[in-house]
Amino acid sequence: MNGSETVHEVHESRIFTLIARSGWVVTGLLHVIIGALAIAVAFGDRRARPDEVGAFEVIAAAPLGPVLLVAVIVSLVGLGVWMLADAILNGGPMHRWTSGVASAAQGLVYLALAVPPGILLFGGDLQSGRNSRALSRFLLDSAAGAVVLVLVGVGIAVGGVYFIVKGIRRRFSWELRPMTERRGRAVRALGAVGYVARGIAFLLLAGLIVVEAIQVDPNDVTGLAGALGALRRGFLGEFWLASIGVGLIIYGIYGFARARLAKI
Repeated sequence: MNGSETVHEVHESRIFTLIARSGWVVTGLLHVIIGALAIAVAFGDRRARPDEVGAFEVIAAAPLGPVLLVAVIVSLVGLGVWMLADAILNGGPMHRWTSGVASAAQGLVYLALAVPPGILLFGGDLQSGRNSRALSRFLLDSAAGAVVLVLVGVGIAVGGVYFIVKGIRRRFSWELRPMTERRGRAVRALGAVGYVARGIAFLLLAGLIVVEAIQVDPNDVTGLAGALGALRRGFLGEFWLASIGVGLIIYGIYGFARARLAKI
C-alpha cells in the first residue's frame, strides 16, 4: 500500500469522519455562545465579548474546562485536516479545483481557530481586542499599512456578501444528505437565517476595519466584538444587535444539524 492509498483510507475511516463531524458541532457551539454574548451586550453587559475569544473563554471557565478545550482542539484540528485532505484527494465536495481551493482555505481557517483554545489550555491570555489593536497599530505604522487593512476589510466584506447570498439562495443544500421533506424544510430554514446573520456580522466587522483604517486610529480596530459594540451605539442598536445574536444562535443550531447531516 503506497502513501496515497494510506491517506485515502485514513480520510475515509469512520473515526476520522466522526472527529470531522465533531468539528461542526464545535463551530455550532461557538456561534451559539457568540450569539448569546451579543444578546448580553445588547442588554447592557459590558463585560461580555461576542467573538471567538470570548466564546473560548466561556468554554474554559466551564466545569471541566481543560477537558472541553482539549475536545475543542481535537475536533477543530480534525475538521481542518479532513477538509485539507478532501481538497487534495477529491477536489473538495464538488470534485473540481475551485471547490478544492475553497475546502483547503476552510481547512486552514479551522486549523487557525484551534490555536486560541490551545493558548488558553496552557495558561496563556488571549487578551481579546488587544491583539487586534496591536496588529492594526503595526500595520498603520508602515507606509502601506492602511491599504492592507482596507484590503482585509474588503475581503471580509466579500465573505459577508457570500454568506448572505448563500443564505438567501440556500446554496448550502448540497452540503447535506437527503432528508425527509419536513426535516429538510426545517434545516434549510435554520441555515438560511444563520448564514444571513453571519454575513451581516462579517459586513459589520469589515465596515469597522475600513472606517478605522481610513481614520488611522488602530485603537478602535477591535475585531468582531468591537464591531458589534459599535452597532449597539447606533439607532435601535440594542434591537439590531440582539437580532444578530439570535441569528448567530440559529446558525449554531444549523451547525449541530450539519454535523449529523453533512455529506462526508
